[in-house]
Amino acid sequence: MQLAREIIDAPDWDVELAASSTDGHAQIWSVNEDGYSRLILDGEDIELAGRGVVAEESPVFSPDGSKLAYAFSTPTQPYDVYVYDVEAGTTERVTTVAEPVEGLVEPTLHRFESFDGESIPVFLFLPPSNGPFPVVVMVHGGPEAQYHPEWHVNYAPLTQYLVARGYAVAAPNVRGSSGYGKRFQALDDIRLRMDSVRDLEALHGWLSARPEIDGSRAVVYGRSYGGFMVLAALAFQPEIWAAGIESVGISSWVTFLENTSPYRRKAREREYGSLENDREFLEELSPITHVDAIRAPLFIQHGANDPRVPLSESEAIARVLDEKGIRCELVVYPDEGHSIAKLSNRIDSFERAVAFLDEVLD
Repeated sequence: MQLAREIIDAPDWDVELAASSTDGHAQIWSVNEDGYSRLILDGEDIELAGRGVVAEESPVFSPDGSKLAYAFSTPTQPYDVYVYDVEAGTTERVTTVAEPVEGLVEPTLHRFESFDGESIPVFLFLPPSNGPFPVVVMVHGGPEAQYHPEWHVNYAPLTQYLVARGYAVAAPNVRGSSGYGKRFQALDDIRLRMDSVRDLEALHGWLSARPEIDGSRAVVYGRSYGGFMVLAALAFQPEIWAAGIESVGISSWVTFLENTSPYRRKAREREYGSLENDREFLEELSPITHVDAIRAPLFIQHGANDPRVPLSESEAIARVLDEKGIRCELVVYPDEGHSIAKLSNRIDSFERAVAFLDEVLD
């Protein structure tokens, strides 16, 4: 790996060997630079069709090593396949999943300082009109994952829909995200879990200081682990968030670990803490333990067949909020699991969520 870093001169970013030709003479390296992709063939950059993301494991050499195929996407364009001619140095787009749509917005990349001085990256999408705009903070799942500037079905369509409706969207890579090295990825492990939630509070402050953002109408959105982040933000920072949208989120770490699939429990206890050794801490960390502090309206979506985060996690938080008289809408799709796989359900969920925001932020 040190040799690779010397060849491509990218000491600050995650680097991996994406593919080698059959004879081993040609190698393609993928560099993740703050979420954006670079492809480097034998020390030279391949010009990509914009700023975006090359799909993981997609670069593939032809048997004779003369051509390289890869999938590429941007925040305004779904993944398409491109073929690079190694000898000619030219690229051909060979698929067109969708024609370009006018009015879609590219983000700008920023960094803000968190509570302890840690620098946190955030992608900011702004409507083309004049602000100040309400803002939706979009938190990725994982947590050992990364928001990428790509056309991801769970994020990109909703982002562009929100922007078209006059919302700004801020997509941070809080501490614990992958893509920024092992040190950054470990900054939220077990007892450090709430430090990533404190990053959201710092982001709220950074956004509120910008003249184009209305910090009094700030919303937090997330799926899966991102759903926990939503609930934690509403429970531990109730004074700053105007609403929440969460999907398939974790409301109790104890019941989640007790009821999730056994393989998921074994994999996740390394990151979150174990029921055997950390039960008291996990209870204190759980949003449902602090549900009395939640005051913001909340929209929840869940699939009835979710094998990762049981539906009971959403039902529990919705039930308590209803009892407290806090506005809460729970939408359950009986034909979905952890993701929203069906287009009709995805459209329905996005439209309901944004209609909910339009009403509660009016």
